[in-house]
Amino acid sequence: MPSFATHCTFLATLLLLPSVPILAQAVAPPATPPAEPADPLDAGEDRIVVTANRDRGGVVGDVAPELQLDARDVRALGVSNLAELLAELAPQTRSGAGRGNGGPVVLLNGRRISGFSEIRDLPPEAIERVDVLPEEVALRYGYRADQRVVNFVLRRRFGALAAELEAGLATDGGRPAGEAEASLTRIRRDNRLTLSGDYERQGALLESERSIPLAAGEARDERPFRTLLPAAEALSLGATLARPLGSASAALSARYDADDRRARLGLLDDAPLTPELIDALGPLRRETASRTGRLGLSLNGDAGDWRWSVTGAGERATVRTETDRGLDEAGTAFFADRGRSARTSATADATASGPVLRLPAGPLRASLRLGGELLRFDARSVRATGRTDTDLSRDRAAAQFNLELPLTDSKDGPLPALGRLSLNLNGEVERLSDFGTLRSRGYGLNWTPFRALRLLLTVTDEKGAPTVQQLGDPVLRTPGVRVFDLSRSETALVERTDGGNSLLRADSRRALKLGATFRPSVERDLTFSVDYNQSRVRDVIAGFPAATPEIERAFPERFARDAAGVLRSVDARPVNFARADRRELRTGVNFSKRLGPAPPARGPRGAAGGA
Repeated sequence: MPSFATHCTFLATLLLLPSVPILAQAVAPPATPPAEPADPLDAGEDRIVVTANRDRGGVVGDVAPELQLDARDVRALGVSNLAELLAELAPQTRSGAGRGNGGPVVLLNGRRISGFSEIRDLPPEAIERVDVLPEEVALRYGYRADQRVVNFVLRRRFGALAAELEAGLATDGGRPAGEAEASLTRIRRDNRLTLSGDYERQGALLESERSIPLAAGEARDERPFRTLLPAAEALSLGATLARPLGSASAALSARYDADDRRARLGLLDDAPLTPELIDALGPLRRETASRTGRLGLSLNGDAGDWRWSVTGAGERATVRTETDRGLDEAGTAFFADRGRSARTSATADATASGPVLRLPAGPLRASLRLGGELLRFDARSVRATGRTDTDLSRDRAAAQFNLELPLTDSKDGPLPALGRLSLNLNGEVERLSDFGTLRSRGYGLNWTPFRALRLLLTVTDEKGAPTVQQLGDPVLRTPGVRVFDLSRSETALVERTDGGNSLLRADSRRALKLGATFRPSVERDLTFSVDYNQSRVRDVIAGFPAATPEIERAFPERFARDAAGVLRSVDARPVNFARADRRELRTGVNFSKRLGPAPPARGPRGAAGGA
């Protein structure tokens, strides 16, 4: 079988053939030197020179954004930070070509960042422009082609000190909420400082505060002792410092998040509880405490026509859970199941992209990425039946390449009547210490037959391993969970089992995407888009679905019923399905128009966003 290099050489030869006569003519000396054209300035004529520049902070390549928002559009959304802004843009940034509904790839000023936590607390007033681009652009930055790209472009100068207080109360009772946040932001070109703090508190929502009917077989009313939503308390602190570093730029970020939740799980089922004992003990409870600390570093620079970046991050996340199970031997207190998990990770990636050689239709561009990750996960669960310890590790090394081969160009090169056409080839090799070698490959065509229309085709074949958490999360059993039993058309109170499944297998996925974007006029901000996505996944890794009769017949060991047929327990740990086929057609229209006259032009300081 011909090698990949042979294919590239063959394609390059085909592209160069139309230019052979031109090259031969250029080598042969002309018989008569051509007369130099007269300078219009010498003839007294006026001349206008127009120079087109790439948008400041734009991404690598010539792919136009599918959606572009300016500062006025961002302010109109009424959000407080970039995390809320990204949530508002979720319908436009979701990719039908990805695994599930994961978020997009996020860039800052056309550069990679160490993680979204580096910029999530920036105020929207600091944004000059937001570009939403197709999945193809992700390849140029060392990501897979299954996520759209959102590029935030900052103002050159900006300063703000902001504080915000929020309070909420449900009209039907329960769930009072309050939030306080403050942030300090300073931007001076490549110098950036962000400090932020956020505290949020939410009360519990009880079943008795809503019209929740009694479950099947429920002998006593425990709705005042069960929560629909737990009480929650969260604290988040973040800091980012960015500075020029010679000809490059560097950004260091740190973040700490704490989250505590308290839920009521009802009363004991198998103990005679007197009103006095209920008052003394209260309902069964589950308390969960999560703590996460993260450090990130990103370096970005240029080397000639090549753009490079190095990113790294370290993270430590712990989760502790206590679930009341019953009375102790003295009958005066609860004993509890306890679970603890800790995840420690360190990642590093180096990417470079730029032109390799000049072809008749344009430059052949390449993107390369080398990356690795060290991951350690340990979990411990202590129940009445004994103790279970889990200690997992995963070391990952990956290499990825992406080639963009221009075939035709609407102005220069071969076959200009076809417009602009380019071929994309990409591949990745990923070595996991616990799952072996996984390979991914793909190709795509990007065609712009004329200025207003852009067509895109991408095909991807890849394998994916389950996460360490899907394999080794501690097993948790929660009593009193409401589940609608479709087999009996009734609501049942069950004991739900969650956690990891060590028997999960890797999946294999083939995805096809066809996309079209049409913008009839440059003067009008009107865009039509159509996307068709088709995927087939074998050995699908998924959470356990709803308790339908078909699912119960397929996984009978995951369900338990009593003698009367009432559902009593469900094991909801993740599973592998044999196959999943998906087809999706998405259409969209984006239109914006300024209402009223344009705001007056401001001076350099005002236009830049303040002193």
